[in-house]
Amino acid sequence: MVATDALAEESQLAVDKQLGSIVDCPILADDVIRSVVETLDSQHPRSSVNKSGSLNVDTSVSKALMRSNHRPTPIQMSHIRSRLEEKNLELLDMDYDILRLQLKINESVATMNALIKSRLQKQKEADSCQIWLSHARLLPLDIIIRILKFATSNVLGDRLSPLELSHVCSSWREAAITCSSLWNDLELVLSSFWPWRSSDPATQSNAVNSVIALWFGRANSFLPLTLSIIVRCELKLAMGEGVARGVLPFSSRVNSLYFEISKTGFNNSSSRGFEAMAPFLKLPAGTFPSLEDLTFIDWTPQKTDEVVPRITVFDFSPRLRRIILRAQPWWFKQEPSLVLPWAQLTHLEVGGVLTTSSFADVIFQCRQLQKAIFCYVEMPIDGDEPPSLPEKPVTFPHLVDLKLGLSGPDLIDRNDINTILSLILLPAVEKLALSHGTPLLQLFPYHGFPVLALVPLPGGTFPPLRRLMLSFADIDLEELLRLLNGCPLLEKLSLCLKSIAPELLLKALTRAERSQSEATAPLLSHLKSFAFAAQMENLEQSEDVNSVVSAFGDLVASWVSRHHPLSDVFLCLCDLRVDGDLHRTIKPEREAQFKEAILHQIGDDSQIEVFVELTEYTDLSDLFDVVDPVEWRKDNASDY
Repeated sequence: MVATDALAEESQLAVDKQLGSIVDCPILADDVIRSVVETLDSQHPRSSVNKSGSLNVDTSVSKALMRSNHRPTPIQMSHIRSRLEEKNLELLDMDYDILRLQLKINESVATMNALIKSRLQKQKEADSCQIWLSHARLLPLDIIIRILKFATSNVLGDRLSPLELSHVCSSWREAAITCSSLWNDLELVLSSFWPWRSSDPATQSNAVNSVIALWFGRANSFLPLTLSIIVRCELKLAMGEGVARGVLPFSSRVNSLYFEISKTGFNNSSSRGFEAMAPFLKLPAGTFPSLEDLTFIDWTPQKTDEVVPRITVFDFSPRLRRIILRAQPWWFKQEPSLVLPWAQLTHLEVGGVLTTSSFADVIFQCRQLQKAIFCYVEMPIDGDEPPSLPEKPVTFPHLVDLKLGLSGPDLIDRNDINTILSLILLPAVEKLALSHGTPLLQLFPYHGFPVLALVPLPGGTFPPLRRLMLSFADIDLEELLRLLNGCPLLEKLSLCLKSIAPELLLKALTRAERSQSEATAPLLSHLKSFAFAAQMENLEQSEDVNSVVSAFGDLVASWVSRHHPLSDVFLCLCDLRVDGDLHRTIKPEREAQFKEAILHQIGDDSQIEVFVELTEYTDLSDLFDVVDPVEWRKDNASDY
């Protein structure tokens, strides 16, 4: 077991560290010591001289010789030779003693090494016993399953996927296989080499087929399946064939499907992701009868020579209600490349660019919608196909949440988009976000979003709006006030209007609020959140910025005095300069100064959260425009 080996190795290292503090004694081989002893015995027998090493040599002679350079006499030389012989015998005795001690050291070290080795073995056995009694081994099967549910990933090849974790040990394998719900979600990230490096098409096809069958074969048969397919680069046709063969036996149980042709791995001139996945995309209509949620994302370049097959596999899915889509405009022509059951959808989010005609073709088929997002509907240009329009207005009785963004200049008559919007009736809409992306340098004419074409001024039945966002809308001050007067239930309001001067708009709202009598309901009496963007030519040097901040504070103060249920307000001051460094010229403390001024106007004890931000024009769209739902999900990895 991997865990057992790791703990045993760690324990052994700890013991070695402790024993390393023992003094390491030098030792000689026993045979070397015996050989030296035999040599000494053969040359010099053991001396009987006393250990003190004393010798009766005339010390006066010794001193005389040490203090002079005279030649010793024959008697002196005899005495000196006797003394030298005795010292050599003493040295020989000491060598014998050292060798005897070395032999004892050898025996002690050998005994110590044997004890250390034996102790290490005993320690390893004790560690094994401890590991067998560890909490990890004593965990019951249901606890391991709960751990796997938190740790596992549904990405094939990920080290935390149930397929990888089942290789840890037999207990984990049993737990992974026993918990069938771990296998109900599968994400396939397909590339030309992963996870099978074989270049043989048949091998790749069989491998994909086998792994899908293995994965979903272990899934809980009483729970629906979720399948994600991400194509990262150009593939061979065999990969798509393998996916089609693997998915087909389980297709009736798939209720959520994510399909993406990724940005990475393709050049700008051509891509072959759709061609490779044609066997899967050409599966017959009705292949996914239980499908409820579909995400279909196409990141391929608009200019491509790839032949995209006509995709009908998602048609005749009677339960399909929710679609998140990013496709090319030419997908929605008279012979659409992507065939979907539009009439039954209740939730539709479309990222990327749609032509005016494509938008009309889609929206008028989806009459059961409850939520819809279209972020970039291009204004018509010469050469566009005329939209196919219904003969009379279409009512969307269930549509409560609509986000619609226009893009592009008004190069030709905008009657097409006005006509389309006028044919859309929204009697139940509660959340409405309308924007028109407008560049700072306008080389072509740009007009704001034609709000009144979609939401006529109140005269009869008016939508019960609770949230309204208008960004670069084509509306004047009188029309805006009439529009807001017709929204008595409005709880959240966001305004970014270039057609009305910021200070003029704020003061007009303040006058409208104060002109209401005590007997009548005040304007925006249910408002809880207010966001306002003011665009200034030179934010740092403009004298109008203080006037705008003061007018914003007066408006909020008037709402507070009439007991509006406000919880937060947001003032965004945008600099319209083209050159210069905004972050260098605008001091960060200005935001704090403006916030303090607003709080002073509404009362320092107010519970309203006040936010002030100084930003550039390029960042304004992120705060007030209808954002691409696909891009937003990709950046935030959460629901929009």
